Amino acid sequence: MVGRLPFRISLVLLLMGVATSLAQAAVPEKARIDAVDAVKKTLTLTVCDSSCYGKQVTVRVADEQVRILTALHVHDRVTYTADDKLVLQGITVTAKAVDKGDRITALSCALLACLLLSTLLTWWRPLKLLIGEDNRYSNSKIQMAVWFCLVIATYLAVVSLRVRELGWDFLGGINIPTNLLLLSGMSALTFAGAKGITTAKIDAAAEQGKTDPKPPGTPEFFKNLLQNDAGHFDLGDFQMLVVTLLAVGMYAVTVFHALEIIQVSPTTLLPDVDTTILASFGLGHGAYLTKKAAGNAGTS
Repeated sequence: MVGRLPFRISLVLLLMGVATSLAQAAVPEKARIDAVDAVKKTLTLTVCDSSCYGKQVTVRVADEQVRILTALHVHDRVTYTADDKLVLQGITVTAKAVDKGDRITALSCALLACLLLSTLLTWWRPLKLLIGEDNRYSNSKIQMAVWFCLVIATYLAVVSLRVRELGWDFLGGINIPTNLLLLSGMSALTFAGAKGITTAKIDAAAEQGKTDPKPPGTPEFFKNLLQNDAGHFDLGDFQMLVVTLLAVGMYAVTVFHALEIIQVSPTTLLPDVDTTILASFGLGHGAYLTKKAAGNAGTS
């Protein structure tokens, strides 16, 4: 019995040592890199919880880890561990920062690519895509074309920045979020609905013996977007134009800020639209289709 006491005491001391080591083990923390100093071998970090407005800490990098400083950049998001003396134990980049110039370049090149492709496919007359069969600029075609180009340009910009910052292994894996999918669907539905309503009214007028119920007009951009076919200012057209410009403008700003950070992940989502823009877009386009359905073929 006496001989077992030293063993039991040793076991208790061992377990206490393990517990103490676990309690003192470094806990991984999320942070944003604020400064990288290769001379002093330090990293200045802002701890991120729900947002990156936490405390700022400076950790030292051991000589054998100095090489990792070359792969780190200001504003990158990381997960790091450090000991009680603030010596870096480990660090993993979770998101890469993209400066303003690179974001502007990526989005501009993507938009120019869309414009160039549409120009080539229409034999240097891309505006023909926006003109309806009555030779007037079509609200439904313009809203669909503008929104389609913005979404495609966003996709191309995200692809190019992921490849540039993370490599070719991150070429794909870009998904579309729910609200953006719904808004894009409403854009296509408005175009198809307006086309169907107009065609049905023209066919009905022809059956009643009314020839040419929707005579050809003149393609005048702002006039066609704000006035009906009779030349009167139209509230439905105006409302649709406003909500389309609002949705496009707000989404463009959202995309620009969202591209500031590229997540190091096999899959990612395109920037989403908020529910207010989604609801406004739906109401505006719904009012436009209601106006088209209620009017006659010669004025709506």
